[in-house]
Amino acid sequence: FYWDFTMLLFMVGNLIIIPVGITFFKDETTTPWIIFNVVSDTFFLMDLVLNFRTGIIIEDNSDIILDPKTIKKKYLRTWFIVDFVSSIPVDYIFLIVEKGIDSEVYKTARALRIVRFTKILSLLRLLRLSRLIRYIHQWEE
Repeated sequence: FYWDFTMLLFMVGNLIIIPVGITFFKDETTTPWIIFNVVSDTFFLMDLVLNFRTGIIIEDNSDIILDPKTIKKKYLRTWFIVDFVSSIPVDYIFLIVEKGIDSEVYKTARALRIVRFTKILSLLRLLRLSRLIRYIHQWEE
């Protein structure tokens, strides 16, 4: 739950900061901008890896599948492409080859991160977690 909430905060932060930064600020190489983007990219890359080890709930019932092969297959068929494309660490790449990059190319590459927000739809799955949390609270009492 805490990881999903943290990722939601990063997604919402990116949803606001990236379009505003691309639209209104010419210099996107300031230290706070780079720090935010590098930290954000790092978290999204960690999330990409963690999704291969996160149990999945079968939609028919409330069983949780923890088999790594099944999780891997389902993730590769569903959200992996979106997660991978939107998690490309553009800032790391541009920090390495910074001198020869046109500003418009940089902005276009940064806009790839907007793809990540299709993942917000998947956060509706968090609503299913509320059932699990209610069950745990009932079990504790």
